[in-house]
Amino acid sequence: MYSIVVATLNRAHTLDETLRSLLAQEAEVPYEVVVVDNNSSDSTRSVVQAFEETAPHKVRYVFEGQQGVSVVRNTGI
Repeated sequence: MYSIVVATLNRAHTLDETLRSLLAQEAEVPYEVVVVDNNSSDSTRSVVQAFEETAPHKVRYVFEGQQGVSVVRNTGI
């Protein structure tokens, strides 16, 4: 299983397109998309939850309250 980690902070307006693009990929190995929300104040959580409902076991939402790209990447891993 491969994991694609998407770190995001207040980018709900582009997250929908990003997730659609990632889920459209055809791969010979199983993969998941892990979205790590770095304490966003926009609708990031609801955007990801909509994908979790339509693509169960492919998309996961993780919240990280401590801001910083290295913290978010480590959380995703």
